[in-house]
Amino acid sequence: MANRKKFLEQLHQHQGLIHSLCHSYFANSEDREDAFQEIVLQLWKSYPSFRKESAVSTWMYRVALQTIFNLLKQRRLTFATLPEQLGESDSTDTELIRVMLSMLAPDDRAILILYLEGYRYQEIADISEMTLTNVSTRLSRIRQKLRSLFQSEMI
Repeated sequence: MANRKKFLEQLHQHQGLIHSLCHSYFANSEDREDAFQEIVLQLWKSYPSFRKESAVSTWMYRVALQTIFNLLKQRRLTFATLPEQLGESDSTDTELIRVMLSMLAPDDRAILILYLEGYRYQEIADISEMTLTNVSTRLSRIRQKLRSLFQSEMI
C-alpha cells in the first residue's frame, strides 16, 4: 500500500513531463492519451525494480521514451506520415515547430525535448545514456538541422 501511494505521488509530480513527451511524439489527442496510459502502465510494472540509482524523473523519462519508441514501432506512426493531424495546433508558428520537430529522428527529438524542458547537458547524458560530449555534439547538429529546416521553410 505504501508503495502504491509513493508511486502515485511521484506520478502526479512528474505527469507533466510524460504529457509533454506524448504531445511531442503523437499528433492526435487519442494517440497521446493511449501513449500516456501505456507509459503509466509500464512505469507501474517496473516500479518495484526501480533501484534508485538515478532520480525518479530520470527513470520515468527513460521508461516513457522506451515505451513511446515501442509504440511508434508497433504502430509505425511518425509525424512525417501524419501531417494532416497537425491542424490541431492553435497557431501557425506552433504548427511549423511541430512539423520541424517531426523531421528529427526520435532520439534527436528526445534530446531536444530534454534540453527545452531545462535539463542540463549532464542530466541529458544520464537520461539518454550518452556521453556528455555526445550530447553536446548532437544538440549542436540538431540546432543546425532545425536552422536549415526553418530557413528553407521561410523561403
